[in-house]
This record gives sequence, structure tokens and C-alpha cells, in this order.
Amino acid sequence: MRAAQTAILGGLLALAAAASWGAADQTTSPTFTKDVLPILQERCQDCHREGGDGIAGMVAPMALTSYTEVRPWAKAIARAVQSKAMPPWDATDVTLGQFSNERVMTDEERETILRWAQSGGAQGNPEDAPEPRVFADKQGWLLGVPDLVVTMPEPYFVEDDVQDIQPRITFEVTKEMLPEPRWISAIEIRPDSRGVHHAVGGATAPAFGEHEEESFSAGSIAAGEDPIIYPKGFGNLLRAGTEIRLSMHYFKEVGPGTGFFDQSSIGFHFHPKDEVVKYKVSRGGISRSGWEIPPRQSDWRIGASRTFDENTVLISLHPHMHFRGDSMRYEAFYPDGTTEVLLDVPEYDYAWQTQYTYVAPKFIPKGTRIEAISSFDNSERKKARYGVLDIDRAVDFGGRSRDEMFIPFIESAEIDEADVERFRAASP
Repeated sequence: MRAAQTAILGGLLALAAAASWGAADQTTSPTFTKDVLPILQERCQDCHREGGDGIAGMVAPMALTSYTEVRPWAKAIARAVQSKAMPPWDATDVTLGQFSNERVMTDEERETILRWAQSGGAQGNPEDAPEPRVFADKQGWLLGVPDLVVTMPEPYFVEDDVQDIQPRITFEVTKEMLPEPRWISAIEIRPDSRGVHHAVGGATAPAFGEHEEESFSAGSIAAGEDPIIYPKGFGNLLRAGTEIRLSMHYFKEVGPGTGFFDQSSIGFHFHPKDEVVKYKVSRGGISRSGWEIPPRQSDWRIGASRTFDENTVLISLHPHMHFRGDSMRYEAFYPDGTTEVLLDVPEYDYAWQTQYTYVAPKFIPKGTRIEAISSFDNSERKKARYGVLDIDRAVDFGGRSRDEMFIPFIESAEIDEADVERFRAASP
């Protein structure tokens, strides 16, 4: 992930040295204090500030909270927002407004930043500036301090001569940790080292009262991935005796002194005790087995589908591929013959594996088929970007980054017939 951050910084520096910008009418040009700073506060400063949010280790390379900090980057910022490289959001506008974690600017906001940079980047009247944003101390957690933190029982050491390793760590939620069962409202995995490429959590809860033994997701984290957040009335019940399985993926350079310890944690947030949680959330992929990407193919398509036999709501979508992944598209085929693009990611970025979380649960009537289609590039273009690729071999499913995955994840919950119209009306 450090390499990804360096690439971002290098790209911005290169852009800053790019071609000259045209002049504009200074009397009508935007100023930083009045026009640009409010946009940066709303769209950029969650990450671009001292101690800002590091989304799964993706830490912004500069702060954008003052004129002194922003002015040297004016042209680079303008080009980054013009190309839509920033803010980082890979979905097309076909689903604009449907996801709660959208990182997008309006056309008007982009135009304002462009005009400001083109006209010389004037500061303006300091009295026009909005009050600085005040950020709560989240103690390193994106969602704030969790209600319960469960940590790997022992540090795991990745040896100097190891580049890519994927151990599974298993531990238990004890009665001392959790005296009474609680419904989960959000899950955030917090890596303890930059060598954590990604982590996937699973949980198996023992039988309890009317609840049988059940398994559910205990979160996941990868570069650029947001935490899992459940809507009101949705979740999974965590109780003492639950076995937690953390599938870790460590990736680093090989050599003397490169070894490191890791002791990552999972943070659980709970619904209020008096909240009624009616629906349990499940997470799974629409993937299939048996596929293979041939050598030196630049546009190899893989698809899979799932038909929903019950009325269902979608909580989130999460495309997952490795270095060769180029695009992924989810499309719903409804029983009445209509279709809808649920998510279109035409330029998949392995460095920003976004979890697309709906503003409100997305209603899917029973009989709906969801198809997911991805394209993969096993050619010189990807080898030039990721030098570790062997493009002369056929590639199938594998855990290493140089292998490949095709997993269109879906978080969903089946709903009762009595709630269909309510969810249909609120659906994005």
C-alpha cells in the first residue's frame, strides 16, 4: 500500500509540472476562501488533513485545510478533479446518489476548482472563509471507537524471506469480552501493519435461546475499502462463544530487515439494546468456479448469475478482483421483464476496493436474476503496471495478488411479505 501512496504522490507531482494554464478574468474568478475551501471541506478533508482518515492504510499524501497547504498543489488538484481521479470513486454516474459512501464532486464544483487554478489561484478575503471543520478524535478508527474490540491473541510474524503469505487466525469471543448477546450494527477491521494486504473475517456463533448455530461475515478490509455498516433493523447477533476466523493476507518486499509483526483487530459496533433487529444480513459472492484467463489476453470476460427465490434487499455490493481485473458490472433482470444496472465499474482499481453501501436497502423482488460480468487483462499493459505478473501463463483462482479472483460480493437479507411495499417505496 505504501507503493500505491507513492504512486499517487508521484502522479500529482507530475501533474503539477504539466502544461501551462490559460488566464481568466480576475474580477470574476473564484477565490480560495470563498469558493474553493468549502468544496475541499465537504469533499476532501476527511482524508486530506493532518491525521486524516486512512482508508485501509490509504493515507492522503498532503493536507488540504489551508491556503498555504493547497496553493502549491493548485494545478495538480485541478487536473486530478477534472480527470475524476479524485475524489476516488470508480462507479459511473448511472447509480449516482444511491450509495452512502459516494466520494464525488458535482460538475459545478469541478468547474470552480478548474477556474480557480486557471486564474492564478487567488486567496481572496480571509473573512470569506468558512469556519474550519472540527473532526472528532476517532482514535484511529474510521467509525469511531467501537463498542467491542477483539484482537488477534498473539502477534503474527512475517519472516524476512516471505513475500506473500495468507495465514488463518482463529480466536473466540469470551463471556468476559461480551457478557450479553448484542446485535451488530457495523464492523471495522483495523490492520496493525502496513504489510496487511487484506483481511477477511468470518464468525460462527453457537446456539443461543431461539437462535441456532449460525455463521456470518465478521467484516473485511482491503486497500480503499470502507467498513461494513448495517441499516437500522438489520444485523447479526454476536454472543459469547462465537469463533472468529481472520483470513489474513500479508504482502511485502523480500529481504533482510523486512520482517514485521502484526496483531490486527476487529471492531464491533452494536445497535441500541432496545432496537428491534428483524433481519439478519448474509454476505456471499455471485462467483463461479472453473474459469481460466488465457495467456496474453487483453479482454477476457467472466460472468456469473444468481436468481433470488425470495423477496430480498441488498445492503451493499463489493467487486473484488486482483491485478488483472479491469471492470465489473452488476445488472438486475426483474420478473416483469425490465432491467437495471446496479453498479458499473468500468475501470477497476486494485488500490481502491470499494464497498458500495446503499443509502437505503435496495429492494429486489423474488424471481430477480442478478448477473455480474468482469473483464480481465493478462497482457503487457498490466505487466508494465504490476511487474510481478507472469502473462505467459493461464491464470485461475488463487489467493496471491499475482493470481486472480472473480468475486462479485453481495450483502443482502430476505424480507417478509408484509414489509415488501415499505422497502419498495424506500428503495434507491
